[in-house]
Amino acid sequence: MNWSDVLGAGALVPLLTAALRLAMPIVLAAAGACLAERSGVLNLGIEGQMMMGAVAAFVTTYYSGSPLLGAAIGAAAGVAVAAVVGAATITMGIDQIITGISVVILGSGLASFLYLQTFGISGTPPRTQGTGPIEIPVLSDLPLLGPVLFSQSPLVYLSIAIVVALWWVLGRTAFGLSVRAAGENPDAADSVGVSVPGARWAALLVSGATAGLAGALVVDGLGFFQDGITGGRGWVALGVVILARWNPLGAMAGGFMFGLVDAFQLRVQSASGGQATVVPYELFQALPYAVTLIAVVVTTVRFRRSNAPTALGTPFVPAK
Repeated sequence: MNWSDVLGAGALVPLLTAALRLAMPIVLAAAGACLAERSGVLNLGIEGQMMMGAVAAFVTTYYSGSPLLGAAIGAAAGVAVAAVVGAATITMGIDQIITGISVVILGSGLASFLYLQTFGISGTPPRTQGTGPIEIPVLSDLPLLGPVLFSQSPLVYLSIAIVVALWWVLGRTAFGLSVRAAGENPDAADSVGVSVPGARWAALLVSGATAGLAGALVVDGLGFFQDGITGGRGWVALGVVILARWNPLGAMAGGFMFGLVDAFQLRVQSASGGQATVVPYELFQALPYAVTLIAVVVTTVRFRRSNAPTALGTPFVPAK
């Protein structure tokens, strides 16, 4: 294998471009999870929401021919699954960890069931045409940054805009203040007229929408659907929330780290041309997840004081 094909100057731009594309589903899901967790809701069901968003987006795109419509339906599917989490945890006060894990199992199984009911089992799986890259005039001609940042698909641009908007809403608006108050001191927030259940419901549904859209991003890039297509990215997004210190904008860095390592391992496999290497390819596939896990552990040890919301995972019981 020629390592210049992986790390050479000519490979840098394609590597970074792929890294950003691979990072955005995780960045988007993590940014939404930051909002939910800042309200006090531990949305562990992200993986299930992503799977439902992925299958809904794929089926819609296949029959309509519109990837953007598919992305919208995928986001709506994520909202529907998040509503199940909200009904169980916010309304009924059921344990958020148990609910989240159950929703992951439910969402993953239901996504596979819906796909099989729609397409059945065939030798050649159906495929769709995703959104192609759109070059932004002038900016796309900039050296290095141009093709990396300004020659992406419209869904990548939309995802970046959503992440920035979530950061602004959480830190600069009255609604964001209500969300943060609901997660830090729900009793005090309730005493000054903030609807804690309302703030938590709104934040959770937004998180579901971003997770569903993240699933749509995955199938948009691949052009097909299969069991486990999200590849555990919902769980990675939860780790990125810790890396980001519960800041939606900070999720950009953690998600891009995963995307960069993922793009690197894909490039290594491609450059090897199927030839045997000293390191098994399975180890390369596990590399992005291992790097994320190590980063979470290092961050936890380095910052011994957690920025996690005080009331995270705690059901709110209004005072009588």
